[in-house]
Amino acid sequence: MAWHEPIRNWYAGLSPAWRRELRIAGLWFAFGLFLMPFLIYAAGVLTLGPYEGGLLAFLGSLLAAFFTLKLTAWLLVLGPYLLFSAVRFLTRPLRRPA
Repeated sequence: MAWHEPIRNWYAGLSPAWRRELRIAGLWFAFGLFLMPFLIYAAGVLTLGPYEGGLLAFLGSLLAAFFTLKLTAWLLVLGPYLLFSAVRFLTRPLRRPA
C-alpha cells in the first residue's frame, strides 16, 4: 500500500462541495506562499527602498517565520484565501439561486 492511499481514500469520500473547497484553498495557499512574498518584496522596494540583505534574505526570513509558526507569516500566506472567503461569504446574498 502506497503512502498516499489513505489520503486518496479520504479525499474520494468527501462530497463534491468539500473537494471543490479544498482545491480552491490549495490554489490560494499556493498563491500566498509562492507569489505574495515576491509582490510584497517588490512593493516594499518601490516604496521604502532596498531591503537589507536583498530578496533571498527576505524570503529566508519569511520562510523561517512560516516554519516556526509565527502568526504574521501564516496570515500572510493564508491572507488571500481568507480574503476570497470573506468576499464570497459577504456576496452570497447577492447571488441568484442555482
